[in-house]
Amino acid sequence: ANTTSRPEKFIGIHFFNPPQLMKLVEVIPGEKTAQKITDLTQEYVKSVNKQAVLCRKDVPGFIINRLFIPMVHEACFVKDRTGATLEEIDSAVKFKLGFPMGIFELADFTGMDVIHKATVEMHLRDKKVINPHPLVEKMFDEKKLGQKSGEGFYK
Repeated sequence: ANTTSRPEKFIGIHFFNPPQLMKLVEVIPGEKTAQKITDLTQEYVKSVNKQAVLCRKDVPGFIINRLFIPMVHEACFVKDRTGATLEEIDSAVKFKLGFPMGIFELADFTGMDVIHKATVEMHLRDKKVINPHPLVEKMFDEKKLGQKSGEGFYK
């Protein structure tokens, strides 16, 4: 926003993958974004039948990826440490925590390339963010990106 001549009209809008399934959209105003622009953006999100969540502070990963990305890596560590299968972990998340899909399932929808790049960028900006789990790194390197490549955590 600070590199534009109109920072008061600058705003971020973050749709989630896959957008046809995910209703949530993050709206991220800059420090100088006018309230009118924030309101218009939230109205736009509603007009395309999505649910807006306002990120009041621009942090690496915004709100959802700040939670989701570390969950993917932690799910990999749980698999390593407990011997639980992908299916068992995803089932626990869906049927105990009530998530609409499992962590590995969602990671395959999102794409290992997106998860890997988001993790690296978030970690560069905030060292509290976990580095990629070796399995995520390996899948990224092998181009096992999830649904877009036909294989990720699942085939």
